[in-house]
Amino acid sequence: MATVGIIPGDGIGPEITEATVRVLSAAAPYLSYEYIPVGHLIPGGEHDPLPDAAVAGIRRLGAALKAPLVAPRRTGRIVKVRPDGDRVYPSINNAVRRELDLFANVRPIQSLPGISSGPDLDFLIVREVSEGTYSGIEYRIGDDVAQAVKVVTRGAWERIAHFSFRLAVEQGYGRVILGHKANVLNLTDGLELEVVQEVARQYPEVELQDMMVDALGQAIVRGAVPRAVVLLDNQYGDILSDVAAGVTGSIGLGPGANFGESVAVFEACHGAAPDIAGTGRANPVGLILSGAMMIRHLGDAAAADAVEAAVETALTRVRTPDLGGTATTTDVADAVVEAVRAAAPSPAQA
Repeated sequence: MATVGIIPGDGIGPEITEATVRVLSAAAPYLSYEYIPVGHLIPGGEHDPLPDAAVAGIRRLGAALKAPLVAPRRTGRIVKVRPDGDRVYPSINNAVRRELDLFANVRPIQSLPGISSGPDLDFLIVREVSEGTYSGIEYRIGDDVAQAVKVVTRGAWERIAHFSFRLAVEQGYGRVILGHKANVLNLTDGLELEVVQEVARQYPEVELQDMMVDALGQAIVRGAVPRAVVLLDNQYGDILSDVAAGVTGSIGLGPGANFGESVAVFEACHGAAPDIAGTGRANPVGLILSGAMMIRHLGDAAAADAVEAAVETALTRVRTPDLGGTATTTDVADAVVEAVRAAAPSPAQA
């Protein structure tokens, strides 16, 4: 029996976590769960929303499913006091990734049958999440000026570039597309481009294409992005993965995963949506599909495939309000669990 961590989150987090655990329990009954409280709303969270014990627990387990956490506007910065100097993070979600050294955020962008009236999309976004504009280095200069520092290092971009090209090779993508603004940010984005071009020479079987990030956003909306790994920095990846999820039908459909050298945390691409918390309107599909990514990472591709197929089956019958339907979070979970069980072989067939 494998044990994974569960960060139930806040806002709609607990609701979609319950739905996802029900689906995973049907598809992968060997899993057990260790709940790890994190966030501003946990007891004591106003002082330390990311306890060291929580970070240690996730490291020990090696894999966790994370529901969304509210990142308060203007006051959501996290400070972790360390003997070698304080670490400042711009949000709780950023803090989770960086405390665990999760550097690659992978967000599959794939249109589901019958959901979107827009173009069909099929590509992978890989987002570098250890630095960039989200490094948390900001200054106020008097009352009227604020500055943010964009951090780009050769080491981080060598690491994310190798990750992206290896992923392209392993999953049969023939192309890596780097989105950047090196025409304006000559030094920071320019260093990203330089490093990725250097790494690309080590993977001759994969084509490298670079695009201005604004042109890439337009291509996503028009459905003109080929099947590829799309490599983006922290902020660009955050924005364009949400845009792409919207093109597929709803941001509520978007799954994701964060990978480090020895730890992986799986989470949907959307936020905590506190405005609809407790109403039963939250779409659990993004987190359910993130759960499928987790069990595939754990080595059970058959169960992951079963969950993904069950989601497609369920969405032919039930849809939450963001997809134009009236189903509740529980209704969707019920339908996915039913589809998983219907597809499972009977004892006589097994």
